[in-house]
Amino acid sequence: MSVHPTSFRWPTSAHGARHADERDEIIEPAVRQPTVVAFNASRTVGDHASASKLKNQVLAMVAHELRGPLTPLQLATQLMRRASADRPEVLRSLDMIDRQIAQIARLAQDLMDATRIDRNVLRISRDHLDVVGFLAAPLAAAALATAKRGQTFTLQFADRTLRVEGDAVRLAQAIDNLLHNAAKYTPDHGCITVNVHSDGKDLIVSVTDNGLGISRALLPHIFDLFAQSSRTIAASAGGLGVGLAVVKAVAESHGGTVSATSAGPGAGSEFTLRLPIVIERRGADEPA
Repeated sequence: MSVHPTSFRWPTSAHGARHADERDEIIEPAVRQPTVVAFNASRTVGDHASASKLKNQVLAMVAHELRGPLTPLQLATQLMRRASADRPEVLRSLDMIDRQIAQIARLAQDLMDATRIDRNVLRISRDHLDVVGFLAAPLAAAALATAKRGQTFTLQFADRTLRVEGDAVRLAQAIDNLLHNAAKYTPDHGCITVNVHSDGKDLIVSVTDNGLGISRALLPHIFDLFAQSSRTIAASAGGLGVGLAVVKAVAESHGGTVSATSAGPGAGSEFTLRLPIVIERRGADEPA
């Protein structure tokens, strides 16, 4: 397979990006303290199973309750935006509300995915997919998100003809989670690079940043469900530590892997998603 590397940078400005420094004060996450759950050693396996089932029921209920108000809130902000087209101060506030709605939606999705991962019932469909097809939406979203923070977003796409077998929605979610994680832990005006290429029979999608890095103690647990980073309180806002666990579950359900490397705090990090490439079978009359 011939490889023709291409590299380009997404623009680092977007409509409304000049207001990116406005802090969202409506929903400020509380300072998180380490939580330790002690289990009585005398509990039976049945007790633990019942506790796990109850936990999943509570998480699913909370996720449902979080999702409920989002649609009317989105409709309300759309109506307000139309009625306030000539009032930039109102539009800035609506932008902030939209970001908070998106944050709540991600939180609800994280909770639902946490219950699915815990029960090993993450649903995966199987189709032959062009790599560009499931990468387009998360890459476009990342370009806009990074532009608002003045971050440089660079995409290196060595081969656009690669195909994989899997679930387009779940694969896009996994890539989106990796990009969201990189943007969250990279400071304003930092750099994020996505490299898409093949390595033998595998598709490689790597996301590299020059952000806060990962400590040696956290690195082995970075893909654990509800793993929390102590990198900074501010940077850990907006998630439950489920996103990377979802990436791992999606990768493994597609016969792939995901890994993380970092030289330590302040040294940035690299996340690498590896998926099997679909090898097209040639017909008997086709030349090799």
